[in-house]
Amino acid sequence: MKIKEVIMAILKAILVLFKSKPIESYPVTFQLQPIGAIDINIASSILLDKLEDMGDDKAEIFLPDNMYKVFRKEDVKEFLKLDETDKIKYVAEEYDCDDFAAELFGKGLSLVWTGKHALNFFIDETNMVWFVEPQTGKISQTLETWQGYEVRFFLGR
Repeated sequence: MKIKEVIMAILKAILVLFKSKPIESYPVTFQLQPIGAIDINIASSILLDKLEDMGDDKAEIFLPDNMYKVFRKEDVKEFLKLDETDKIKYVAEEYDCDDFAAELFGKGLSLVWTGKHALNFFIDETNMVWFVEPQTGKISQTLETWQGYEVRFFLGR
């Protein structure tokens, strides 16, 4: 038996003793916590520099708050290991890239939409822009060809 299964069995036994609900009825959520925030003008400048590096000058940038949340890259990596968005079954036109990206947007990551794909992004503690593929949890500084190379818009959190 794996350690996780043993722990779950012990917790279930304890809850039965106290006539409580089984452990599965308590949803486990993991919160991604920002380490700080930067002024939207700085965030916009960082995103414009990223677009310039990509050879893209047509994207729109929407940052709804005066301060843009910044995350530690390692915290995002740990969050994505625990988050189960990438475990959801892909169903074309029903639960596809925009739905996966919306899921992580709701959990704190910003949204980016290319001409081909919806995914997420964040700015880290060193002012680097990172793309997050919500269907795999992969973090990258560049877009893969299949994700598209022209950004239509960034939508911040």
